[in-house]
Amino acid sequence: MSQIMHQSESPAFVPPAKFVRVVNGDIWHLGKHRLACGDATDPELVRRLLGRTKPRLMVTDPPYGVEYDPSWRRKLGDNAARAVGTVLNDDRVDWREAWKLFPGDVVYCWHSGKHGSSVEESLAAAEFRVRAQIIWDKGRLIISRGHYHWRHEACWYAVRKLKTANWKGDRKQVTVWQIPHRRSATGHGTQKPIDCMRRPMLNHTLQGDAVYDPFVGSGTSIIAAETIGRICFAIELSPEYVGLAIARWEQHTGRKAVLNSRCA
Repeated sequence: MSQIMHQSESPAFVPPAKFVRVVNGDIWHLGKHRLACGDATDPELVRRLLGRTKPRLMVTDPPYGVEYDPSWRRKLGDNAARAVGTVLNDDRVDWREAWKLFPGDVVYCWHSGKHGSSVEESLAAAEFRVRAQIIWDKGRLIISRGHYHWRHEACWYAVRKLKTANWKGDRKQVTVWQIPHRRSATGHGTQKPIDCMRRPMLNHTLQGDAVYDPFVGSGTSIIAAETIGRICFAIELSPEYVGLAIARWEQHTGRKAVLNSRCA
């Protein structure tokens, strides 16, 4: 697995001179992947995106409900603080309406440590039962305004009630993932490393399987799926971040995304 990881890492992202125009309701084809711009709690948008496809796995990084504001780091003189993009709807932590629209059985949901119980409740409301909590050890601290600086983030691993996990991983998996945190060049303020989204895909799916991310942000789950032959169906509310995700995929693959449908 480590050899696959090393060979398939995405090179440093270089923002294009111009991003594609994206409007709410768009569905884009990025090779085999599908990316919709809109509200992940909208049943009609999810229906348009998925069609008859039923992804086995959802791996997602929704708004944490912490009203993320990275601008203060600039005021401290951190010249390397480039990841300053804000997150829409980051005053909300309960996304059960989105979870209920996922037709599969396995969920990996990144969340704020402060709101872990609320996220677990929202998953339970959609018939998912937590089996473990994954901890991402970033390998370095992230400056915060609290008494303790954070160097980790948490993720619930949950399975639908009375369903199986479709486990494909080995018996060497542990709950602490040591994945280096590198500053994002994309401008997205909370972008995860590719491996944070790729490990669940490797542990629960096979090549050619569909995966789902209703809060794809700058497209990390799409890149993760691309590197290991999975097909990602994704949604992002912000047209700007959809454009960014498209640019990342195009730069990574050397191919062009195609607009499949646009609402009148």
